[in-house]
Amino acid sequence: MQLVIISGRSGSGKSTALHQLEDEGYYCIDNLPVSLLPALVEETSREDFRHFRGTAVCIDARNAWKDLASFGDIVDQLPASLHREILYLDADDAALIKRFSETRRRHPLSSDSTPLAEAIDKERVLLG
Repeated sequence: MQLVIISGRSGSGKSTALHQLEDEGYYCIDNLPVSLLPALVEETSREDFRHFRGTAVCIDARNAWKDLASFGDIVDQLPASLHREILYLDADDAALIKRFSETRRRHPLSSDSTPLAEAIDKERVLLG
């Protein structure tokens, strides 16, 4: 089985990449909590999922911080027979600010008290 994990900063193209993989025959899930990754791998290893080319998930800063901190350990515990690929997508701050301004979507870490530029910086630190 093949597992593609997509991560990166908000606005970097993760959803577009996930949709492309779906078009190519992957079973896709956006915003999967890191802690559910082992259960997903077990579930999609079943015969019912064999008609998919693989599984693709998006894991990003929308996850709880403690879940993100355990990401490496969780991935290391996945079966050795699993072919896994991690794609980290990014863009420079100016491009991210422009994308959020153009789409008028709220950054997941911004709020009334956290401006967009600060949220983008915070996300960079969070994702390490």
